[in-house]
Order: sequence, then C-alpha cells, then structure tokens
Amino acid sequence: MEDVSRLSEALGCSELFRGISPSALKSSFILSFRRGEAVSETQNGTDCVGVVISGSLTVSAGAGSSVSVMKKGGEFGICNIFVREKMPTDLRARVRAEVLFMPKEDFARLLAADAGLMYRYVRLCNEKMLYLAERLSLLSATDCTERLWLYLKMTAEDGSVNLAASKDEIARRIGISRSSLFRAIKSLTDSGRIAVSPGGKVALLRG
Repeated sequence: MEDVSRLSEALGCSELFRGISPSALKSSFILSFRRGEAVSETQNGTDCVGVVISGSLTVSAGAGSSVSVMKKGGEFGICNIFVREKMPTDLRARVRAEVLFMPKEDFARLLAADAGLMYRYVRLCNEKMLYLAERLSLLSATDCTERLWLYLKMTAEDGSVNLAASKDEIARRIGISRSSLFRAIKSLTDSGRIAVSPGGKVALLRG
C-alpha cells in the first residue's frame, strides 16, 4: 500500500486501529473526496469501515441537524458491522479528505483473529451507546435551562465545567439557540445552581 508511514500515522490516531500494522489491511483502499462531497460507507458495491487518513469530515443526522467534525483517525461504519441496516448519518468532506476503506467482512475476520482489536471494538461500541443514552436524556428535556443543567452535569470534572469555548458550539451540542443558552446560564446562576467565574469556568453548586 502506498505511503505506509502516512497511513501508520493516521491509524495511530484511531482509537480502534491504533497498533494495527498497515500490512494487516491488505484488502483496504484509499479514496479522495473533494470539499462538500458525500462520503458513503458503501464503496464499489461493498459495505466498508472507514478511517479518515487526511482532512476531515462533517457528520450530521440529516438536513438541519447539528454537525460534528471527524478528524484524522476518526472511524465510521463500525457500529453496524453485523447488520444490513445503514447508519442514518450524512458524512461529507469538510475539506479535501482521504479515507481508508476496509470491507466489513474482512474487518470481521480481523476482529476474530485479534483479541486486542476485539476488546477495543467492544469498548468503542459501549462508549457510543453511553453517548447516545446521554444524548437521549439531554434531548428529552424540553426546558432549555434543564437541558443546559444536564449537559453541565454530564461534562463536569471535579464539579466544574469550562464554558470559555464558543457559546455557539455549546448551544449546538445541546440543541438550543445561542440566546436561549445565555438565558439558561442566567437562570441557573440566579437560582444558585451554578457560579460562573470571569474566565468562563462554571462551578456546579447544587442539584
């Protein structure tokens, strides 16, 4: 496979494929995608696992939904290895991107032969399940203040969260508008549930 060192570097950024030698991916192939081009897990009529080698992809659940960014080493197509259903997500090249594709049948055989890879695969699937459970809990809260409160509790470390990041990004993550986010922060502050420092660090005070 061409450019083994570059491929090894990208695989090293992957939670799943870290430690896997490019020589073990003999049936894999790399495709390039222009900015804005759709990226499908089905290539040449074959369902594949994908790993971003260069550039980045946007990931959304459809038109108007929130968007996340998948960078080098990011994997897709791994949660439906053993079922025929497609994942209901839309992947597009955020910039010019290269993606390594590996047929799912070959990936399944590699899983059976590599206990370490199987462990990482199961752990990654479990993490995704927990993330989805948290998202369902978050989105089930119809009140913006409670939605922000749930988000803060989910992301807090040692009882605090740094909100110095882009407020637009935080609002996108929890599915509310920027103005609603500021009202929710004020509401939680006024009720004594949080305290916000000048640097944007939020201390959780009570439930």
